[in-house]
Amino acid sequence: MSYKGKFFLLLMTLVLCGINFGCDKCEGLVTNVYFEPVFSTRAEIRESLEVLPGREITSRGKIFFKDGYLFINEPKNGIHIVDNRDPLNPQNIAFINVPGSFDIAVKDDVLMTDSYMDLVMLDISDLNAIEEINRLENYFQAHAPAGMWYDHWEEGIAVDWVEKETTTEVSSCGMSGVNVWARGSWGLELLNSDIMANTALDAGSAPSSPGIAGSMARFALNGNFLYMLDGGNLKNLDLTNLDEPTAGTELYLGWDVETLFPRGEELFVGASGGMHILDISNRSVPERLSTYEHVRSCDPVIVEGDLAFVTLRSGTPCQGFTNQLEVIDISNLRSPRLLHTYQMSNPHGLSKDGDVLFICDGDAGLKAFDASDISRIGQNLLMHDSNIQAYDIIAFNNVAMLIGDDGLHQYDYSDINNIRYLSTIRILP
Repeated sequence: MSYKGKFFLLLMTLVLCGINFGCDKCEGLVTNVYFEPVFSTRAEIRESLEVLPGREITSRGKIFFKDGYLFINEPKNGIHIVDNRDPLNPQNIAFINVPGSFDIAVKDDVLMTDSYMDLVMLDISDLNAIEEINRLENYFQAHAPAGMWYDHWEEGIAVDWVEKETTTEVSSCGMSGVNVWARGSWGLELLNSDIMANTALDAGSAPSSPGIAGSMARFALNGNFLYMLDGGNLKNLDLTNLDEPTAGTELYLGWDVETLFPRGEELFVGASGGMHILDISNRSVPERLSTYEHVRSCDPVIVEGDLAFVTLRSGTPCQGFTNQLEVIDISNLRSPRLLHTYQMSNPHGLSKDGDVLFICDGDAGLKAFDASDISRIGQNLLMHDSNIQAYDIIAFNNVAMLIGDDGLHQYDYSDINNIRYLSTIRILP
């Protein structure tokens, strides 16, 4: 059982005891279950970067596609490199061990990722000789969502949490049962696996020449600039000189920001309370143009032409109970306007290529719609694979590359009326 599952099981036990379902005794045993951080020093984290042979994927994370290769993040652990030049037979060829990695971007032959507090740059021009070429130490102050890592300068970074318990006997009236707590100011937040995965996007995918990111990305490339969410702040770096990247002006957007989608001179930011539209015509000095507000929900966004497609989903880190697709008119960037709403089960990432709109609908699987008529999307379901768990997707050149809890799944949509399964790389349970 995951930490999350154990936590809620123990929490329910505590609640039941608290409402006197047979637990109110004047003597008995009290079990204290707590989660204690496992610390690594900054030096240990920085020395752990290593390129290894391809290995099994054990958890799903962000995805990035470039020049026939897929880069799949395994949250907190590193990045898998998959040779996907033949989508019928993808090959997991390498794993880059990067502690504290949650996001990916690739510009030219340089892969950029976070490593807890650092931003790391790797030369991937030769996949057989990948090497670190730059590291901006202590660059991120709050990059991971609350609870992802607990920063304690004297002891280091909490890279893991271990479950422990103590049992004591009580002889006075009061609560006996199970108490749950965590050492560290962020302890219990870490137990939420959905927060961990989302430390926390061409049409429907990030239109950046270096490659294509999934819609759950918190890194976004636009020309020579890399934009990154660091807690509630938007950071940017001019990468013209990779040896000495230049930092631009930071912009505070709010504690609930989640995803980035760049398009030309605009940057669209998904947040649990709405969608922010930024002017980045001056690349190093982003300015907010407007905010489209919606009910509180997780909110990845993609953009095509004068339309933005936003999925809203319920979930612990997002609050709210809304699960739907929204189509928004952004012809006036200062006054976005809702056009259509379609009910979904629990939508996560999405991607659009031509008339085909793919939506990762969580446990309900992958759905593909004909979106040529935006007023009838819900009536034009092209395909539904309900046998998978769907998290994020990149649709490019007639191949849809989907990542979910159970694996990397691929589909051929060259004939939108006959979308075909191609292959799977399983994620170990």
